[in-house]
Amino acid sequence: MPVQSIDRERILVCVSASPTSSDVIRRAAKLSESLGAELIALYVENSEIQNDAQEKAVHEHLNMAQRLGAVITTIYGNDPATAIAQYARVSGITKIVLGKSPSRKHAFAARETLMSRLNELAPDVEIMIVPNRLKEDTGHFSIKRILQREPFTAGDLLKTSLILALCTGVGFLFSVIGLAITNVVLIYILGVMAVALFTAGYLCSLLSSLLSVLIFNFFFTEPYYSLQSSPDYFATFAVMFAVALLSSSLTSRIKAQSIQTANKAYQTEVLLSTSQLLQKAEDKKAILKVVLQQLCRLLEHSVLYYDLEDGILAEKPVLNEIEGDHGFDQIDLPAEKAAAEWVGRNGKHAGHSTRKWPQSKCLYMAIRGENQVWAVVGIRADNAPSIDEYRKNLMISILDECALAIEKDHMTREKQRIEESARQEALRANLLRAISHDLRTPLTSISGNAAILLEDHGDLSEGRKEALYASIYDDAIWLNGLVENLLTITRTENGTIKLNLQSEMVSDAIEEALRHLDRNASRRRITSELQDDLLMARMDSALIVQVLINLVNNAVKYTPENGRIIIGAKPEDSMVILWVEDDGQGIPEGDEYKVFEMFYTGVKRSPDSRRGIGLGLALCRSIVQAHGGEINVKNIRPHGARFWFTLPIAEVTEYEQ
Repeated sequence: MPVQSIDRERILVCVSASPTSSDVIRRAAKLSESLGAELIALYVENSEIQNDAQEKAVHEHLNMAQRLGAVITTIYGNDPATAIAQYARVSGITKIVLGKSPSRKHAFAARETLMSRLNELAPDVEIMIVPNRLKEDTGHFSIKRILQREPFTAGDLLKTSLILALCTGVGFLFSVIGLAITNVVLIYILGVMAVALFTAGYLCSLLSSLLSVLIFNFFFTEPYYSLQSSPDYFATFAVMFAVALLSSSLTSRIKAQSIQTANKAYQTEVLLSTSQLLQKAEDKKAILKVVLQQLCRLLEHSVLYYDLEDGILAEKPVLNEIEGDHGFDQIDLPAEKAAAEWVGRNGKHAGHSTRKWPQSKCLYMAIRGENQVWAVVGIRADNAPSIDEYRKNLMISILDECALAIEKDHMTREKQRIEESARQEALRANLLRAISHDLRTPLTSISGNAAILLEDHGDLSEGRKEALYASIYDDAIWLNGLVENLLTITRTENGTIKLNLQSEMVSDAIEEALRHLDRNASRRRITSELQDDLLMARMDSALIVQVLINLVNNAVKYTPENGRIIIGAKPEDSMVILWVEDDGQGIPEGDEYKVFEMFYTGVKRSPDSRRGIGLGLALCRSIVQAHGGEINVKNIRPHGARFWFTLPIAEVTEYEQ
């Protein structure tokens, strides 16, 4: 792994549960401030079991380092020197700060060994020793001290007794069947390993190692049922005790390592699953819900969040309480809301175990993006064990991922809003441009023909008058159809159209459409083909009639006089297929999908057709899709085109028959 490039000094201070650690952290913070260096507080977690007091001390020391501006890092390793040296090498550390007490030099042999090993493993890193000005308790060995440090319960004592009793029973069985006494020794060693596996701490392992030797001496060596034995057995007892003690120690360490590995694997799995769940979340509310659930899994604490909109905290929080916990029932959340509001304004931690509102029963943290705070998360921390640094780092990572997901969702929605606004603006501009250009011709024709009729009606022949009347009528009908299309497509585009769905006869819709066709339709041969006269579909009849009118009038435009146009319908599965087929010029190759786009107009049409603005087919698509159907077009051989669309079929009930 390559060494990280160094832009400035990086100081590493090693944190432990020792009371001297706080003084070491303060000295390292002053050093980093004077040098303008980056300060990193490192805690090396190992497989040794710590009691609550030690865990609390480590937690307090790391919190103090964080308040002094240090970056908190936790790594795992049974060899602290190797772990620290490896971290220093890959992180570009220039100085390592350690603590050392001037008193009881023999008690700090391990610390001196750590310093000497660091000098060997990281020769390029400057190591600084901070003398301890505090007087630590250097009391002598005592049972009370061991009991305070090691967990010891009546349950563990019972397990130890049962395992040793079982080993003694098996030993008697071996003696009865005549097996060698060395087999009994192995049974007790196996029992000591079982005690180490099924109990907590080292005390039961140590006790079982001693008791196994005494029981073996009492029951299985001459003179029997006496602790007196031949000197020949002393070496056996010593080896037995040493092997039992060593095996129990190794078993306890392996068990602790497996527990820590399982915890780390579970916590890492929570982080990975969070990333996957956030990718599936559809909006901000869903993202925050995912984070709430994942934090509960990771921390095993009840969690809440306050949403922020425009910098204003939501009135009430969203809660997620874990089973077996009192949750937030005993917390006055309105009274603690001030802490959450402060976090929302400043984007920093507040509440329990912090300088701001330390009396709060929840720790409040911000879900903070690049430029704003999106939400505030509260973790109930007063009635549960403190959160270790590894889980705290994972928690911060989850909150950072949440902020990124919310920002991505916000940017996506903002982009969609801008695109929709641009699309609507383009639609309005195109409508205005098309209408202003295309309405001029029919309006000019209507006004011109009307002026001729008003001014010269006495000099005009009846044939000429009828031609002018027909022209005015055709232009008015065209304008009326255009206005209808504009109104309908505006409603469909804005989502304000409401369908009045009824079971309607398809033949009735076709007949109604044929009564409102363009006047030029009379010059084409229009026929209908229905496979079932009682065929019914679920439709808004007025809108579907408009679709059929647009499709037939479109066919009229592109079909020469005396051309053939067919309107047909048939059932297929759960849908009704309706089509309009002509024998005109067909659709230019590659334009099959363009014809349904707004403002698209074909280039080839009959000489008597009027210019259009490309709304008819776009409107047909919007109406059909609103009905849950689809519309398409294909060319037919040898020439012509077929437009078809689908509608949901409706069954004919008995009373309708």
